[in-house]
Amino acid sequence: MARTVVMAVTLLLVGGSAGAQRAPQIGPDFSPAEIQQLFDAFVLVQAQDALSLTDAQFAPFVSSLKRLQDVRRRNQQQEQRQLRTLQQLATRDDASDRELETRLQALDEHRTRATTSVRAAYADVDAVLDVRQRVRFRSFELRMERRQMELLMRARNARGGQTQPRRQRPNQTR
Repeated sequence: MARTVVMAVTLLLVGGSAGAQRAPQIGPDFSPAEIQQLFDAFVLVQAQDALSLTDAQFAPFVSSLKRLQDVRRRNQQQEQRQLRTLQQLATRDDASDRELETRLQALDEHRTRATTSVRAAYADVDAVLDVRQRVRFRSFELRMERRQMELLMRARNARGGQTQPRRQRPNQTR
């Protein structure tokens, strides 16, 4: 019963039963967060088919996959924040080499922790799957990453010229 409810909600999120076979349609009115939610639901539907999940595997796989997605996203956002801060600091004349070195070390430590947390999240997913499903999952992830990039590019192109040009700092040249 729970699986049926999850599937119905997922299919509604990706646009009906046809969405199970193709990526969700992304238009200019979707925010990046909405696109990510739709794509996460699409990945779940596609994973069930690509990995031939059994009924017993489905619920644990859903929670493990969601944890993996959240861990990766959280780590990526944290790294991007740290890199932005580091880049801004590097452009300032009053930033010391010591301060830059400290920030670089923090970034490296974050990357080490992130790797550990992602490995743990993969272990949770792997615990649900048999060896052949794990192999299929790794190639499935690659296909889904490519599909996500295609969707993001389509969404960007659909917005057309609505995007703001990057602001150039006075002391930078292109």
